[in-house]
Amino acid sequence: MAAKTIHTELGKERCCTKCGDYWPEDSEFFYSSRGVIQQPCKACYAELPSRKERKANEVKAQKLIIPVPCAGNISLRAHLV
Repeated sequence: MAAKTIHTELGKERCCTKCGDYWPEDSEFFYSSRGVIQQPCKACYAELPSRKERKANEVKAQKLIIPVPCAGNISLRAHLV
């Protein structure tokens, strides 16, 4: 089993539980909650199926256009009848 953390010339690095790569133990590469580093790394977290589905739903919601009738459209319809 590989060590969870190692010390390199860059400083302390943590091993991601998903990809197995070592990344600097900071907020650029890992999320933290109440000062505790969370696993997996940010890159692996973004690739989780649940996160990909949530992101796709957010994009769909942004593209959804709800037509709102305005006074101009209503008066045009009245003239057509």
